[in-house]
Amino acid sequence: MDTEYSPSQLMNFAERGMLAKLEMADLLPEEPRATFLAACARVEKAFTDACAAHGDFCLASGCAMDGEVCLNALLNADPDYNKACAQLWLPLFRSSKHAA
Repeated sequence: MDTEYSPSQLMNFAERGMLAKLEMADLLPEEPRATFLAACARVEKAFTDACAAHGDFCLASGCAMDGEVCLNALLNADPDYNKACAQLWLPLFRSSKHAA
């Protein structure tokens, strides 16, 4: 991914929850990208589970995404969801040649 921002700026944006998961993924080389996306999937599941545990269901009959990841839960958790993924992304980005 080409960007006009410096690595320092990108890291700051990520820490503040201003970069989406796919934007962060695009800034990583292939191998750490796969690691990052797998880790974010676990974060997504945790946010979905937390949403369901609070009883904040999209449907009156309950959570439609039982056992799956729910986009609504992630949207409701923004920017905390992006910040959580950023915490996984930052060490991978720092260790990549892109942040050098």
